[in-house]
Amino acid sequence: MEDVQKIHLHYKPVANPGVNHYCLRRTSVASTSARAAAAKANGETEVVMWALSWYYGPVEKAFEAKYPFLKLKIWDPPGDELETKLIAEYKAGKYSPDLLTQDAARLRHEHEAGILQEYDWPNTKGWPFQPPHKFWVLDQLSTRMPMYNTKLVAPTDIPRKWEDLNSSKWAGKALISTSGSNWVIGFAYELGDVTAAGVNWDRSIKFWKDVIKTTNPRVLSGFQGPLELLVAGDANIMLMAAGTTGLYNIRRGAPIDFSPFTKTYGDPWHIAMPKNPPHPNAAKLLADWLTSDEGSLVYSNLFPNPTVNPRIADKTYANQFYKNRGVEIFTLPAEMGTDKNYTDAARVWRQDIIGR
Repeated sequence: MEDVQKIHLHYKPVANPGVNHYCLRRTSVASTSARAAAAKANGETEVVMWALSWYYGPVEKAFEAKYPFLKLKIWDPPGDELETKLIAEYKAGKYSPDLLTQDAARLRHEHEAGILQEYDWPNTKGWPFQPPHKFWVLDQLSTRMPMYNTKLVAPTDIPRKWEDLNSSKWAGKALISTSGSNWVIGFAYELGDVTAAGVNWDRSIKFWKDVIKTTNPRVLSGFQGPLELLVAGDANIMLMAAGTTGLYNIRRGAPIDFSPFTKTYGDPWHIAMPKNPPHPNAAKLLADWLTSDEGSLVYSNLFPNPTVNPRIADKTYANQFYKNRGVEIFTLPAEMGTDKNYTDAARVWRQDIIGR
């Protein structure tokens, strides 16, 4: 019912292998207690996670209720500041974060810089879409689709496929972001232009350059800022929006919605542990909690993004949202999600397509 490329949200994403299979592989109570005791003995009173696009409150509260002796501190900088500061600090021998949560492209850069360490991720056995190594774990997927203002776009004008974006009806009424630039590799993959041999960008570049020429969109950065303009009615459509911020605003009652696509690319989000974490035992407690059923449910519902944890997929807001709409979410097979492909995708989106 599933393969390495896609996850159907019409049902549980993996076949049920039996309760005992998962119980045997989850973090044991004994090991968790031992780590908590080690953290206390080592004088660890906090754990620091550097993240992108964070919504403060629910995760910190739940984790601290589980481990009252630890304070979870989040640093959520704008844009590329996290990656730049992290690499600079490690070159200088300074170690600030215990854990990282980021997209694949940034983690690859940090891995190349020798910053990440391998970890066992004991709660994730059986999760789909995992890399062939242990430097990070893929835990969520952020969808990429157009979004429109439901008060300004008539039902008959709603784009129902990518080709519907190349229309003069959106001229001067559209937004586009330079952020999330590596997403275009998912678009090329859906066209059949990504193979183990490499990527043919010709069709993707032509399609999006035509859309931009026709619609003349306002070019911005980030996702939340442009989405706020869409919510306010300053534009009719955002040509490519992130499911993370989009679904967060839909849940809050904003007058926006996704185009009713039945298939969409999910940009992978990961958790990673850097070398030399300042609070090593607390880092493992946080890593194990975020990938536990309890923690991944809170974490998935926060953003909200679809989780790849098959044990809780039927409980999360995002998974049920897309399931109820019959949406299939796919991502790249691991062998195609190479550093070169993601780096090229970012360049194609920003330079070749948008021209920035």
